[in-house]
Amino acid sequence: MSGTGDAGAGGPSRRGLLWRLGGFACVGATGPGRAGRWAAGGLVAALAAGLGSDSAGRKATAAAGGVSQGDEGQATRGDRGNPGDPGDSGDPDDSLVGPDVLWEWVERMAAFGPRLPGSPAHRRHIDDLDTRLRDLGLAVSRQRVPLDRWLARTWALRIVDARGATTVVPVAAYRPCSGETSSRGVTGPVVDVGAGAEEDYRARPAVAGAIVLADGGIARLRADVLAGLALDVAPPNARARFATEDYTRVWLGAPPQPDLTLARRRGAIAMIEILDLPAALAAGQYTPHQQAHAGLPTLHVDRDQGAHLRALLAAGPVQATVMLTAQRDGTDVDYLLARQPASHAGATGGGGVVGGGGVVGGGGVVGGDGDTVLVATHTDGQNAVEENGGPVLLALAERLARHPPPPGGRDALFLFAPAHMAADSATIKTDAFLRARPSLLASINAALVAEHLGALAWDDQDGTMPYGPRGRSEPAVVAVGNSDALRGLAWAAARAHGLDRIALMPPYEDGLYGEGTFPYRLGLPTVAFLSGPAYLLQVGPGDQLDKLDRHLLHRQATFLADLLDRMLRR
Repeated sequence: MSGTGDAGAGGPSRRGLLWRLGGFACVGATGPGRAGRWAAGGLVAALAAGLGSDSAGRKATAAAGGVSQGDEGQATRGDRGNPGDPGDSGDPDDSLVGPDVLWEWVERMAAFGPRLPGSPAHRRHIDDLDTRLRDLGLAVSRQRVPLDRWLARTWALRIVDARGATTVVPVAAYRPCSGETSSRGVTGPVVDVGAGAEEDYRARPAVAGAIVLADGGIARLRADVLAGLALDVAPPNARARFATEDYTRVWLGAPPQPDLTLARRRGAIAMIEILDLPAALAAGQYTPHQQAHAGLPTLHVDRDQGAHLRALLAAGPVQATVMLTAQRDGTDVDYLLARQPASHAGATGGGGVVGGGGVVGGGGVVGGDGDTVLVATHTDGQNAVEENGGPVLLALAERLARHPPPPGGRDALFLFAPAHMAADSATIKTDAFLRARPSLLASINAALVAEHLGALAWDDQDGTMPYGPRGRSEPAVVAVGNSDALRGLAWAAARAHGLDRIALMPPYEDGLYGEGTFPYRLGLPTVAFLSGPAYLLQVGPGDQLDKLDRHLLHRQATFLADLLDRMLRR
């Protein structure tokens, strides 16, 4: 089975394979290769980094019939209703848009397709946010940064076994930024290198000219990996519940996936990586999601296909052809900055450009003495949860346009970062972006970051059940750094809004999880709200909308609106 990207969309199309394929807590972690050997401390570090930038190396690091979270974290049935009906908006003065309106905005984003960095779908989403923010009366500036773009086009895996039989092997996904081939692919003998570590290569015959088969081990965790770091949880019995819940997450990168540079140095021409996941969960996993270009084309297969390949190898030599065509080029992509009509001189103006170390727009240079709250997310993502922070920030902006803060309060500056899914070496991340604009940075008093809202829990119960819904919401974190006062404010707001299955998290070494890591590293008081479901990075049919709940999404967004109000007061 082959995969096909859409040259017009710059990412996998619905014709492609990705669309067709249906530690505090790691005691007894199991799995092939390195998964069972991965230390608890490493998992905690990965948790702190895995949701964020590629800073793991820097130690940072409802649809119809859906379910809604009840007061005790249990699930109740939800009703989709009419997604375009604005009649549930509540008080027209100060309420957030209603659940159905916000849901419609998430659907609108997802309809663009996977918004992989620099793809046409990604650019359309940025353009759409720009237009809608301007329509709300906000002053919008677009700031262009370079991007080393990599977009897969087509991919396929074919083998010839010891009997001479040719088989097209179902591919779960490609490994992003791994490498490229021609449309003919590359062909060579398959050599099993186990976990793909240095000692594994030393124990095997030479692999020069070979296609290596390696384990992409994924540590088996419980959700109390969150509780092990948490300062508090809600409800109080959440720690006991988390201890029983599967938290196996490929996005954690724990243990690290096989080293492509090592394989290439050993002479391999391609890799087949076995994801230790069922087919339904392995399909379309965009992982690792912040990898620098490695020069070794790599395809993922699920655990069953991996076992089949190993059975064929046990019967005799196997030849494989790996084909992965991709567009790789240098381009640029835009940050979006949007501010309410200025209450200070020098707010961002429309059509701004970079200049003089600040953000220069129609109204001048952004500056001030801590008069701004930065409200941030990112625009690139694979599905309706990654990243629905854009629609949520749009809802916060719409509310402030109708109900601005009282005179004397702080401004809100909305920042939409464009390349969360790219390596640090491939673009300019938010911390570097702000550091290069000292007047803008000096104007920021604190930061609020929103990612991955409304997520429901899906898993395979440690491999004991078919992958599916578990009738509860996904654990979410309220992570706060650089301010004890902000930590108390954020947690009080979360509890006041009845949020549960949540954990209050401190920074871990140099990270604050997700996009919140960047303002945190700049010393800004920062609160980040996010979750990390198993399907976070998954590209596939339906955009994972069936795994979100509109009422949970709205409840979490309403909490953020209230918290933003509190942060805007002096």
